[in-house]
Amino acid sequence: MSFSNKPLATLVALACAQAAMANQPVTLDEVVVTATRTTTPVAKVLSDITVLGREEIAQSGNLTVAELLSREAGVEFYSNGGEGKSSNLMLRGATAKQTVVLIDGVRVVSATSGVTSLEYLNPDAIERIEILRGPASSLYGADAIGGVVQIFTKRGSGAPALSANVGVGAEGKRVVGAGISGKVDRTAFNLAFSHNRTDGISARSNRLSTYNPDRDGYENTTYTASVQHQLAPGHSLNLTAFQSESLNEYDSSAKAQDEADSRLVGQSLELKNRLGERWNSSLRYSYSADKSLNYTNGNFAKASSLFDTRQNEWQWQNDLDLGSAGQLALGLVNTEQHVLSSTAFTQTRRSVNAAFAGYQGEFGAHRLQGSVRYDDNSQFGGHRTGQIGYGFVPAAGWLLRVGYGTAFKAPTFNDLYWPLAFGYQGNPKLKPEEARNRELSAQWRQGGSNVKLTAFDNHIDNLIVGNANFSSVDNIDQARIIGQTLEGSTVIAGVNLSANVTSQRARDEKTGKTLQYRSKLHGGVTASLGLDRATLSAELRAAGKRPTSAANTEYLRGYGVVNLGADYQLDKQWTLNTKLTNVGDKRYETVKDYNQPGRGWFVGVRYAQ
Repeated sequence: MSFSNKPLATLVALACAQAAMANQPVTLDEVVVTATRTTTPVAKVLSDITVLGREEIAQSGNLTVAELLSREAGVEFYSNGGEGKSSNLMLRGATAKQTVVLIDGVRVVSATSGVTSLEYLNPDAIERIEILRGPASSLYGADAIGGVVQIFTKRGSGAPALSANVGVGAEGKRVVGAGISGKVDRTAFNLAFSHNRTDGISARSNRLSTYNPDRDGYENTTYTASVQHQLAPGHSLNLTAFQSESLNEYDSSAKAQDEADSRLVGQSLELKNRLGERWNSSLRYSYSADKSLNYTNGNFAKASSLFDTRQNEWQWQNDLDLGSAGQLALGLVNTEQHVLSSTAFTQTRRSVNAAFAGYQGEFGAHRLQGSVRYDDNSQFGGHRTGQIGYGFVPAAGWLLRVGYGTAFKAPTFNDLYWPLAFGYQGNPKLKPEEARNRELSAQWRQGGSNVKLTAFDNHIDNLIVGNANFSSVDNIDQARIIGQTLEGSTVIAGVNLSANVTSQRARDEKTGKTLQYRSKLHGGVTASLGLDRATLSAELRAAGKRPTSAANTEYLRGYGVVNLGADYQLDKQWTLNTKLTNVGDKRYETVKDYNQPGRGWFVGVRYAQ
């Protein structure tokens, strides 16, 4: 396997310098679930994972979820014109269709487009985010080629308490939210709502003949609820519910208004049982929906299009503690997808039955992690995926690891069955994409400091792309994404510092061309300083130039955006939150001919009992 790339030597040098900055005790108490589907200390995970906590999310001010995630290593984002507009992630150069997004373990996704509408998720409703990079189909099934992003909404604990927030910002932005959470006897609960509205900017570039100079506004209301009730020691019943309703204006017509009314829904009911001293079982039913109605050319009496994906899923997972031999997770999954649409798809249903197994073991300085899964898809038949990781701890705080994994992506209903219209038609002969990923990593942790260097090499066969004359989509022979990520954090003179840089080469192996919208270098730096009642923060997010076409004839320029923030604790319950975004008023695009917001500001107040 080859990880050769010129910036690698520089990354290694930076890692060595960062590792010398601190000598604090090792911290092992933070746990994650996304990497293995079981609760595991983050320092023992043999996967490339990052955790964003509630404090980081709250201090992000008016950043969107996609912008928040793009500050992390290996993550790029692109947006069609500001807040509320279509926003997608690239994880290690893999597209949004090749990345699984979960909300409290439930996948809310459009089976027609193949992506999760991150633009409709409100950060105020989020407690925690886990970013798992690398192939994860052996745990989560189809589409986890680039990795998995799992979003956790808030949970109740402690005495019942109220919370609220209000804020205003540039472009007519105003937000309001409230909630109550806590625990009474054997029942924990959280109920919350948030509302966000902005007048927006003009989404499209004035270079286009169809340019519409109007502001493209956005409005969102999100509701979340969770209840966890202990039936008996070791046995609980858990309910979660999430709903986001959005109205989004966009530019499709030159002189009239266009609008999308959308709703995302996720619900789950889970029964957890401790069936023995070393056996925990969970049975969960979940329902999710992604619905969008589009109104174009100023006609709001009748929708021009309807897309509605509904998904039902049953999942049974058993976690077995094997003592000194390790831990084993076994599971069965049944998923049913149904598409309702104004578009006449020739097929509107598919089902998947799957079985998976995961293993973790620790033997002195040696660690093992592996998983296998078999998915039986009603459209494509069976697919086997697997992952194996080995880790070695040469000294306290260090972890060296090597891993190999496979993954696949199922074509969407749009890819397969879109009816002939305006010279374009879906391709029912498409094959699923298949990926093989190898990676190496060295990580050092001590106290509040850590450094991680990861090199990855991902081969993707049967990559689905638009054909040369844009009449359909085809499978190309192979794409390959080679890269390295370096990330680290520490505390210097009371300043919390974190930085990351990703160097990657994503190309079509047949033509040698760079895959669309992938930059060769991107990264970011964040810093925060606590001063008595105040917390000051600054961040830089930057990316190099990116091709806008498969032929690499046009490129978007690279950019760097600086954001500043300050939180001030007015008293024990009230906090003032301020943010200045795009301080340099940088004019840039993440998608060709779509604007990004200029300099902006936000001021808010949070209350928490």
